[in-house]
Amino acid sequence: MREFAAALKLSREKGVGAATFCALINKYVLPSLAWRYWQKRLRSGQVTSAVSSAKSPTTEKIEQTLQMIREKQLLGWYFSQPGYPEQLKDLGEPPPVLFASSPVRSMKYAAVVGARALAPEAPELVKAVCSKLFSQGYAIVSGGAAGIDAVAHRAALDAGVYTLAVLGTGLDIVYPRSNRDLFADIACAGALMTELMPGTRPARSFFPTRNRIIAAMADIVVVVQAATKSGSAITADWARRLKRPLFTVAPPSSAADSLQWAGNQMLIETGAAIFDL
Repeated sequence: MREFAAALKLSREKGVGAATFCALINKYVLPSLAWRYWQKRLRSGQVTSAVSSAKSPTTEKIEQTLQMIREKQLLGWYFSQPGYPEQLKDLGEPPPVLFASSPVRSMKYAAVVGARALAPEAPELVKAVCSKLFSQGYAIVSGGAAGIDAVAHRAALDAGVYTLAVLGTGLDIVYPRSNRDLFADIACAGALMTELMPGTRPARSFFPTRNRIIAAMADIVVVVQAATKSGSAITADWARRLKRPLFTVAPPSSAADSLQWAGNQMLIETGAAIFDL
């Protein structure tokens, strides 16, 4: 707990981004030593006052988070700590700290992602995609959003397959509210995970960064339904950067010209494989 507390404090210092944090941990191994080094830099004036002030949330918020961990309301890991998912180390700037509802299993994951606004054909296609992935031994990782994400998580739960939801909020924030029961079920049978501290409410900028974690956790990425400019396209871009196999569903013939499926066609034209149903 002492080392995680030091890691959390260090991660909240201005001037300590993900790359700097990971470099410090790689050099000093223990966050307490890295924290001591950073404080020494502050005292010596090597870091300017404009950089040295603590990031929001405040020291009080950090202590509240640590208290939640002490009370086992959630779990936390810092980069390189046992329990921190190895897959995330493929990112150039892995999250300095992670929070989860329970230990995140080391498994073969397929990311199943797509639009929030479901096309009429989409729910059954999601279930068909998931059923095939289950037969190949994949657990499901997705973003806990309404639409495709929610259907994929529920399909896993109904089949007794492990599922991981990577959130774009703090663990104690239910977003969207319509997924309250789904999140409760995932917390019981799978895990909820985020890089954001408790109390962090949704903001537009959090979801693209959340999507990089989904892609990194996955062994393959499957986009079921997407528009051309969407969060799913961002996840697909990360899959390519990380060299994860990228698949998409061929648009149904009845909806080939629909804008709801335009992202699928774009992905196919730019090299994504068609998921064989």
